[in-house]
Amino acid sequence: MQGITFNSPANCWLMVQVLLLILIAAYSTEGQLEIHLPIKYKVDQKQQECIYDHFQPNDRITFSVFLADALRSRPQVHISYEGPVAGQELTHTDEWIDPRNPSSHSLGRQLQQSVNKHWPTIKDMDKLQRNPNQKMGILNTQFTVDWTHAGEEEDAVAMRSRLQKQNHLNYQMYANELKDHVMLEAEGKVDMRNAPIKPAETVPMASVTAFEQTMQLSSEGWYRLCVSGVDSTPILVEMDMRSMHNFRGIDPETRHVYTYAKRKLLDEAALLEAESAESEGADDHNTYGTSVEEQAKIIENQIRENDLKQSKTYMRELMELTSHMSQQQQAHMARIRSHSSSASRNHGNLVWSSKVETLLYAVIMGFQVYTLRRWLLGNTLLGK
Repeated sequence: MQGITFNSPANCWLMVQVLLLILIAAYSTEGQLEIHLPIKYKVDQKQQECIYDHFQPNDRITFSVFLADALRSRPQVHISYEGPVAGQELTHTDEWIDPRNPSSHSLGRQLQQSVNKHWPTIKDMDKLQRNPNQKMGILNTQFTVDWTHAGEEEDAVAMRSRLQKQNHLNYQMYANELKDHVMLEAEGKVDMRNAPIKPAETVPMASVTAFEQTMQLSSEGWYRLCVSGVDSTPILVEMDMRSMHNFRGIDPETRHVYTYAKRKLLDEAALLEAESAESEGADDHNTYGTSVEEQAKIIENQIRENDLKQSKTYMRELMELTSHMSQQQQAHMARIRSHSSSASRNHGNLVWSSKVETLLYAVIMGFQVYTLRRWLLGNTLLGK
């Protein structure tokens, strides 16, 4: 079989299209690695960090949190979803700005005022409502995520199972107490506002990956995702809220909203399909004087179409492989950071325990010297 030569315009155009597809794939792959860099938030001790966003009703939101660095503390975080902490009236900011004092009003200030005044009055309304059809769709959830026992080791698996059983027992006790409280409330003996509080749940992570949970919203407004540490040391976290409306769909593999990388890969595949469709429709249909020349032109177009299809397949596989390698590299770096944090935390605990042990030895040795000296002087503590 002879190779493709450059002695005809059709073959030259074919090579130009192949090079164009390679450049598109290279540019897309480079863009995927450079466009999205997750923001790291430093959460100081005994403080919480929150991010806010405005969502439409019936939208599905994926809340994502990853502990990038525990900074000498346990790899645990407190997470809360809350909303709507403010209504849709805070969407347009131009109406609040006073031309005489532009700094007097801002979206952040108005949002914080609504959180302080509006949110405390409505956050527990759904908890007091027993009829599901009359609930307002308020999101108010708090729990703890624990990466301490991540891994496939036998001890880690056993500890995660133990935590899950403890969560189940706590919820059963809460459900029984709530059932008794509802019966007493129906008899008029107690008030529903004094209902038992749902126990805080601890979610054990099986791997060093981001915790993600997707929820459907019922009301329009501003929602927030808040994270705080469990110890009196700062932490570094990566968190975001991804909207199904903005990312155009749910990933069928994870059942969460598409990530930035997956959405970028799908857009690149769609762009490649569009480019290929345009290339396939650009066949040379010029007529020639004889049927032999027409047949030769048809054969050239068929060769070009088959080569483009194969090139398109290679480009798609290349983009998928590059995306997979990027995700694997990010997961590997996350594990390295986690192991580094664990080693640093264990080193700190070892240093602290060594100091305590040395101090204890010094106290015991001092007591022994004191006792022996008193005994040798004839005034022993052991008695005569």
